[in-house]
Amino acid sequence: MANQQVLYHYCSVETFLSIIRNRTLRMSDIGKSNDYMETKWLLEYFEDEVLRQYNEEPFLNSDSVIYGLNDIDTLKFFIKNEKQKIFKRNDELFYVTCFSKNGDKLSQWRGYADDGNGISIGFSTEVLKDIAIKEELLTLRKVIYPCNKDPEQKIIYLDDRALEGIKNYARSFLESIYYALSTGDTNSIYFNEYAMNYFHSLSTSILIRESLFFKNPAFEEEEEWRLVLHEELDKYSTEWENWYCSSEEKPLLSGYFSERFPNGLQFRSTRNKIISFFDLSFKGYEKEIIKHIYIGPKSEVEENDIYQLLRYYGYQEFDQIKIEKSKSTYR
Repeated sequence: MANQQVLYHYCSVETFLSIIRNRTLRMSDIGKSNDYMETKWLLEYFEDEVLRQYNEEPFLNSDSVIYGLNDIDTLKFFIKNEKQKIFKRNDELFYVTCFSKNGDKLSQWRGYADDGNGISIGFSTEVLKDIAIKEELLTLRKVIYPCNKDPEQKIIYLDDRALEGIKNYARSFLESIYYALSTGDTNSIYFNEYAMNYFHSLSTSILIRESLFFKNPAFEEEEEWRLVLHEELDKYSTEWENWYCSSEEKPLLSGYFSERFPNGLQFRSTRNKIISFFDLSFKGYEKEIIKHIYIGPKSEVEENDIYQLLRYYGYQEFDQIKIEKSKSTYR
C-alpha cells in the first residue's frame, strides 16, 4: 500500500456484503447525522469577520441601534439572530460518504464498524477521483480540522477557500442589514424577519456547502475524507416528481448521473428518523477500486471467506487485494 493512496470505509459485515454484492457505496443525507454542527462549522468564524469588516466601514447610527446598546453590541445581536436562523435551516440536502486515511484505528472500529466486529475497506483514491471528476458529479476532499489554539486569531488557520467563503458571507450579511435599514425596515431586523438579498442567500448556501469539509478539531484523529454529491438539492424546491415515475416504480434519471445512481433517490428508516440516500455504483471499476481490506479486531470473518466472496461476485484480480486482520487489541 506504500505506493498507492488508499482511503478506508469502515462498516459492519452486513454492509460490507452489500457493498461487494451490489458494487455500491451509500451516500446519505448528512443532515441526519448525530453531529448538530454538520454543515454549520464555519459559522464559528462568522462573527469575527463581520465585526472586522464593519469596523472598516461603520454604518449604524444612533437611530438604528437597539436602545441601550452601542453599534457593536447591536451588530452582535443581529449576528446572533442570523446564526439562529441558519441553525434552523434544514432544507438543503447534501449526500455524503465518508472515509478515513487510517484503515486500522481503534476509535473508528468502535464507532463505525459494529464495535470492532466489522470490516474496513481500502478504496483506491485515484479511482474514486476518476469517478468523481467526470461531469463534475462528485467532490472528494480531505476534511479540515481548524486549529483553535489561538481563539483571538482563529480565522487565520483556515484555508484560502474557506476564508473567501466567510468573507463573502459576512459582506453579503452586512449589505442585507444596510439595505433593510436604508429602506426603513428596522422592525424586521430586530425580530429576525428580514428577507436576505439574493447574494446573501447564495453566499449562505456556498458557506454551508464549504462547511461540509470542516469538523471540530476533537475529531482530528479520524483523518476523514468525504465524497460529496455536487447536485444542488432541496427538500422543498427540487421538483422531485421529475425524479421518479410512481406508475412504473422507477427513477427518471439519465446520462452519467443515471449510470452512477441507477436506483435513484431512496429512503430508509431508523428508530426515529427517515433518511434519504443514493447508492453510488462503482460498476466497471471492480478490477481496480479495492486495494486493501482489514478484518475488525472482534470479527470472526476469515481471510478466505473474503477471497471466496470477491471471486464469486466477479472481482477480477481479487488475489491482488491485501487482506489482513486488525492489529488493534480489542475484545
